[in-house]
Amino acid sequence: MTEDSMEAKARDEFLLKTRFPEECKRLPLDYLRPGDKELAEKCINKEELTEDEISDLKKLLADYRGYFKEYDIIKVEENLEDNIKIIETSSQLLRLLDDPNRYRFDMHCKIKGQIFRLKFRLKPLSDNDYMDLLDAQTRVFRDLNKSEKMVFSKITNGIPLSPEEEKMQQSIQDKIVEKLGDVDKNNDEITTFLINHVELVGDAELNETGRMKFWHGMDIGLRVLIYNKCKEIIRIDEDLEVDLFPDVR
Repeated sequence: MTEDSMEAKARDEFLLKTRFPEECKRLPLDYLRPGDKELAEKCINKEELTEDEISDLKKLLADYRGYFKEYDIIKVEENLEDNIKIIETSSQLLRLLDDPNRYRFDMHCKIKGQIFRLKFRLKPLSDNDYMDLLDAQTRVFRDLNKSEKMVFSKITNGIPLSPEEEKMQQSIQDKIVEKLGDVDKNNDEITTFLINHVELVGDAELNETGRMKFWHGMDIGLRVLIYNKCKEIIRIDEDLEVDLFPDVR
């Protein structure tokens, strides 16, 4: 064995004990090919690897280092932490919760070639209404790991995904479909919610018959979009990229 090969072997042994296991922990393990996943798990558990396995591992990690750099969870969490605002009094919180614009939203709609801005208001929800609307969404996000939540956040905000994140996208969508079933596709449920809880800002005096006529006359595609916007407005924790209950400081 030459001096160079001895140095390379010693370097690999050092990296197998230090850097490589930590990098393997950051891989999207559930989205790797079975052989790559097994190799990464062996490295994490610091099991002995053959020379061929070490070579394959180094190639795998090299392929993902660009992903690590772009998708640095530690750095993202530090940036998020810097932007968290602290609330210490009930008056501060109530000022946020009582904001009359909190439940207001506008929507652009093209009708006969003309673009209109519709000015909507989501009326206050009862506790039961609130929980019913959030339940399916909350169940979905509870089952996503931190990496998947961050990818989902990028999807919903229109941020381009890296090739590695795109591998996660279909699995995330499958999880959502599995949990939600036909909830969001149920025309009657969506329409009933809109009739009871959403109105144009100038329709405060409109009676139930008028509201029913209005919402049943609106295209189902628009109804679904407005319904999803309402879920977005009232959401609390489902897409948080930090722990819901952090350690006390």
